[in-house]
Amino acid sequence: MDDALARLREIERSVHDEFVANRRVLSFDEYIALFSAEPVRHTRTAAGYLRDCVDHYGSYEVARPGGGTTRYGLFDCPWEKDRDDAVRHRVVGHEEAQQRFYRLLVNFLREGRVTRLVLLHGPNGSAKSSFIRCLADGLEQYSRTDEGAIYRFNWVFPSNRLSKKRLGFGEGEAAGPIESFAHLDETDIDARLQSDLRDHPLLVLPRDKRARLFDAMREDGRLPPALELGNYLAEGDLSPRSRAIADALLNAYHGDFQRVMQHVQVERFYFSRRYRVGVVTIEPQLHVDATMRQITMDQGLQALPPSLRSLNLFEAGGDLVDANRGLIEYNDLLKKPLDTYKYLLATCEKGTVALPSAILHLDLLFMASSNEKHLNAFKEYQDFSSFKGRMDLVKMPYLRNYKVEQDIYDEQIARGAMGDKVAPHTSYVVALWSVLTRLCKPDPSRYPEALRPVIAKLTPLQKAELYAGEREPEGLTPELSRLLWSVLPDLLAEGQEDTEYEGAFGASPREMKETMLNALQNPRYHGSSPLGVLDELRELVKLHSVFEFLQRDADDGYHDHAAFIDAVQARWLARVDDEVRASMGLVSAEQYDELVARYIRHVSYSLKKEKVYDEAAGRSEEPDKRLMDQLEGIWKVGEDRDSFRQNLIGRIGAWRIDFPGQPIDYRRLFPKLFHALEQDYYEQQRGTIRRLSEHVLAVLSDNPAHAEALSEVDRERAEISIERLRTEFGYSRPATREAIGALLAHRA
Repeated sequence: MDDALARLREIERSVHDEFVANRRVLSFDEYIALFSAEPVRHTRTAAGYLRDCVDHYGSYEVARPGGGTTRYGLFDCPWEKDRDDAVRHRVVGHEEAQQRFYRLLVNFLREGRVTRLVLLHGPNGSAKSSFIRCLADGLEQYSRTDEGAIYRFNWVFPSNRLSKKRLGFGEGEAAGPIESFAHLDETDIDARLQSDLRDHPLLVLPRDKRARLFDAMREDGRLPPALELGNYLAEGDLSPRSRAIADALLNAYHGDFQRVMQHVQVERFYFSRRYRVGVVTIEPQLHVDATMRQITMDQGLQALPPSLRSLNLFEAGGDLVDANRGLIEYNDLLKKPLDTYKYLLATCEKGTVALPSAILHLDLLFMASSNEKHLNAFKEYQDFSSFKGRMDLVKMPYLRNYKVEQDIYDEQIARGAMGDKVAPHTSYVVALWSVLTRLCKPDPSRYPEALRPVIAKLTPLQKAELYAGEREPEGLTPELSRLLWSVLPDLLAEGQEDTEYEGAFGASPREMKETMLNALQNPRYHGSSPLGVLDELRELVKLHSVFEFLQRDADDGYHDHAAFIDAVQARWLARVDDEVRASMGLVSAEQYDELVARYIRHVSYSLKKEKVYDEAAGRSEEPDKRLMDQLEGIWKVGEDRDSFRQNLIGRIGAWRIDFPGQPIDYRRLFPKLFHALEQDYYEQQRGTIRRLSEHVLAVLSDNPAHAEALSEVDRERAEISIERLRTEFGYSRPATREAIGALLAHRA
């Protein structure tokens, strides 16, 4: 018990020390000193604060097949990282939307205030809510840092013994001069009123006096000359209640403004989505999201001085009030009649909201979300142009890079602690099929004439793998290959201005997560496996009346969702095949890489008619003609071998020009050659691979007799293969049995 009490005392001391260190409560004089030391930090409006919040978490470049792009660290939710570095709510991909949003924040700063509502639009499940949640959570965390300190103020009224009789504040005279009532003990305070709008403390200063203060600070160099303070601080005013209190005190003190400031207590606050402090998410509603109520007769305020109790005080409330100084989200804004949101036209444009008894000055970022169906209907609305002028649209489509999409499901696995129950490549199967459902047939006429036949024949699978930077269609000349990669940004941008743009439809990540969970419950398989997912997808594609994207007519291979399942299964089995061969100690992918690299080296020296230096032998030798002839025989090169070799070297030279300083990716440059090598080796080793695979299945069988029928050497070799599949590729024993069983069934 003593230890527990000691720990409690330590907690109490640390809370107190943290309270003092964070400067939670200040007098107005103390706040002005803080403001003078760092005026730029303390003159931020909501847009500036959020921009600084994004900057606080940094940015970095990410490589994408269409070109490098900037990603902002805030959307990785670094505050949520746990032991295995998995985070719950980060936004996967969507770098373009992040950059668009950041540019809007900068624009608002240049305009002096938030003048428009930021509308995130995209299909259902495209991470719009996650995007806003990252911003909200980022604000919460940032407000707890020294850099993110943000303040509001309260009105403090001392008890009778500290008040002055002539103002009607109580009986008796003050015991002595008091510079500020901000730090009074609770026993010495009769009433404390928070600023209902969470007003910036500087708004206590009259508008013209604030302007003079800012001008003076510019003159002495403490405020940058070009710094835009924003309309909120330059032209804004207190909430109606605070204005009434300030005016009443000024009258009571006969214009002694210093004595008015005695009653101001500046308080640091922290953003909180849970408690609706500066961060509010609201559903579509049929009323203006702000209200006023009279509080003069509130029993909790009877301790106010008589001179204030005679005022008609009104307290602002509602969603806009709760969100002030931060951000407000209108979730699915366009699901309700837009007439209910017409007040947003003036509110966004002027930064004020008009109520029957007052006009409230606001400083917050307006955000909303909508799916494409409702947005398209909104565009037909008679007042669309009025709303559009007060909106900035940020598109958030479904992802089209399956490698990025796969991160969504890998995080789902890690977050759900399903790692040991999910077989390798399960998320790959889900991601690839999802992306295939979202792709559109390209229009060859948009591209260079030489490339049009290639674009016309581009299958959905080839397009998906191109988007992921995985591979290009086979058989392209070096010139066509370079040209195809150069137009990849154009492919990604094609039709994005249309209503039915690529990424506006297809399988939702929400549905695919459910597919993985359903596969986990399939009794035919161990955990969630590619086979279970493929079975679930075969059932899903039958539900045409449930999923709108399934109702699209097939178009030359596109939108053929059942065929996509077979294509994905073939790609998965190819991966399993490579891993099984590697586990058996046969030729691995790295060995193919080394073989092709060695061939290229000898070809290069052969064309230059130079000798190759053999490090093992320690001397220069003629290029290995046997090696070159052997591989070219497998590739069926024909008689014109010099032309074939020069073509290869030319493609390598083009790669070096396009990707200076990067290692050459021979697999990406010559996928057809690698495929031919693998097929040739497979044909030679077909019997051996099948026999070894059957031995593995025998060892993994539920019937011990199957393993006992093998020789000791065969059992040992099978166990080695099983162990390598576990350690190098992550296969559990049940997952190994399922994968090899499927491979043998389809490669019989």
